[in-house]
Amino acid sequence: MTCYAFRIRQGSYSSDLAVDLPDDDAVWQEAASVCADLISDTVAGLRDNPEWRLEVLDASGSLRHLFRLTSETFDR
Repeated sequence: MTCYAFRIRQGSYSSDLAVDLPDDDAVWQEAASVCADLISDTVAGLRDNPEWRLEVLDASGSLRHLFRLTSETFDR
């Protein structure tokens, strides 16, 4: 098993969670699942903080995957 960190960021909020998974493919699948589970709650906060990120870092702290949801409003 390999230790990864899931870092969720939105505005000034940041949270890290350590996860042990067998390989890079498994961690991508788990991160995608986490994003799917959190998306409805995340969208509600995008008006105040227009970017939400889930960063997946390996044991050395290197970024392996980035899932990002952004919201933009354009004047007509």
